[in-house]
Amino acid sequence: MTEFYKVTGEKMSRYQKIRNVLLTVIVTLALQCTFEVCLGGYVDSNLVNGLNKLCGAFTVLDYTDLLTAAAVFVMLKEVKKREAKTDVATLVLSVILSFLLIVCISFKKYDSAIFLWGNSFQILLSTFCVLGFAVLLYLVLRLVYFGLEHVELPAEQGKKHLQMVGFFVIAFSWLFWILLNYPGTTSGDGLVQLKQFLGEQDWGAAHPPFSSAIMGICFVLGRTIADANFGFFLYCLLQTLVGAYAFSLSMKKLQELGISWKWCAVGILFFALTPFWGTYAQWFEKDLLYAEMTVLQAVYLMSVLKKKECGGKDAAGLIVFSVLSCLLRNNGIYAIVPALLLLAIYLKGKERRKAFLVLLATVVIYELITVVGYRALIDVGKPAASEGLSVPFQQTARYVCEYEDEVTEYERQVINDTLNFDAMKNYEPRISDPIKILYRGGDLGPYMKIWVQMFFKHPGCYVAAFVNKGYGYLAPVEQNIEAWIQLEYPEYAQEQGIHHTFPIQTSEFLLQIWFLSMRLPLIKYLCTPGLYTWILVVLAFFLWKKKRYSALILLVPGFINVLVCLAAPMSNAIRYELPTVAVIPLLVGWTVYSVHTTSRQTGEE
Repeated sequence: MTEFYKVTGEKMSRYQKIRNVLLTVIVTLALQCTFEVCLGGYVDSNLVNGLNKLCGAFTVLDYTDLLTAAAVFVMLKEVKKREAKTDVATLVLSVILSFLLIVCISFKKYDSAIFLWGNSFQILLSTFCVLGFAVLLYLVLRLVYFGLEHVELPAEQGKKHLQMVGFFVIAFSWLFWILLNYPGTTSGDGLVQLKQFLGEQDWGAAHPPFSSAIMGICFVLGRTIADANFGFFLYCLLQTLVGAYAFSLSMKKLQELGISWKWCAVGILFFALTPFWGTYAQWFEKDLLYAEMTVLQAVYLMSVLKKKECGGKDAAGLIVFSVLSCLLRNNGIYAIVPALLLLAIYLKGKERRKAFLVLLATVVIYELITVVGYRALIDVGKPAASEGLSVPFQQTARYVCEYEDEVTEYERQVINDTLNFDAMKNYEPRISDPIKILYRGGDLGPYMKIWVQMFFKHPGCYVAAFVNKGYGYLAPVEQNIEAWIQLEYPEYAQEQGIHHTFPIQTSEFLLQIWFLSMRLPLIKYLCTPGLYTWILVVLAFFLWKKKRYSALILLVPGFINVLVCLAAPMSNAIRYELPTVAVIPLLVGWTVYSVHTTSRQTGEE
């Protein structure tokens, strides 16, 4: 009997080695895939043609694939050493993320899913890639999970003055970008907001008036003190100082939870040295200031969740920064209110009543300012209905482009009354503005009715339009900082007196760093919006596995922000996901803390 177990063990060991080698080869080949649609050049022989397709399916192997294979093999051994059997939940998540990745790569390259099922060879190749990436993701997720379980929260608080040091490190790092490109970079939206404040353009609801007022006040104040350049610079300085305070405070709060000062230092360096933060600091836009307010709101929300009490200071901070977050972006309220509502439901007794009062105060103050205040002072209307209809409009446009001969006369008339049927040919799969601007206004009822009916005719077309306009947020497949380095100011900015102070070579130097940050290995992923979506999903998954359900409340604004991104005008702009990107270091620390908090402290089993 002993001899039998010995032989069986040897067979199992041999099987595991063979399995590990096979999986290593699959993962390595998947990572070397070119993601090209392979047609082949030998029509007379299916076998030769198939081999020819296979030649074009993978890159020429080099030394990196040997290192990759070695790393994967080691990961397989480590995971097997730590787990008795495959974790089904992690495997399911890995397959979903892997499939999503391959789909998004296909839409990035071809604006369609042709890589997945263009022909029988593509089906086999894409399935192989999904398998390879699923194995890799499973290994990474399991190793991260094992590491998370073995993190020890230090008893001591660690380095003192973390926030003060962090504040100056972030502020000086961002000022480097602003001063070398003094006074900063304009943006189309920012100049529109400035025109509205200066009375050169009617106020509109497309841009939050509160944000426009902050921009305008900074500009006018600086121009009064010195010149237009200084006014432009003042706004960039404001968002730099607020950002340095907000982000360093978020790391200090993690340190107070017991998170290692080393992770907090990594978070500070992420904000200080990742180039896209510096480019946003010198960008005359509303996005960075909004992201900073959402981080401050998250800090106070985290404090309430930790204490399970909605005390006076936390309640006041939660109200102030919730309102500011809502005022600085038109869709901000959709991220804030659900989180506050869930917080109120989670808390008990008088703390629940306090949380409901925080929610009520936030909504009332927001409505008083936007409904009563705006209309009384500047006569601003409601945002156009088209602002939230990017997805259905894109789906309609793609349907018309692909199946125009199947559009009925009634459908054609309704589409033309709502948009412009002939202009559907202007459809751009990755940006919705060419179609969205066609909206004529009026009753959307008939349009929504035919939109649903057309979906059932070709649902695949609708899915393709949705993925095509949001692939950059669904998977880490493309970089797009968008906040650029401006070499020449537009005519309106020049008329205001805005001009470069330093030689243009300094701006060109920054521009090359900007380009490099989206090209250099490893660093480029920091500029990839889809990466932060995946981190958010993984953090939520870990909290779910550990049954820390209340801790998920802090992640709610991030998930809603991602949903907003999917309805945004562009398919890959990190500016729309900036609130989620900014709060990720805080959420990572919060997840570590929550996982290591006992059930007695959380009230959960």
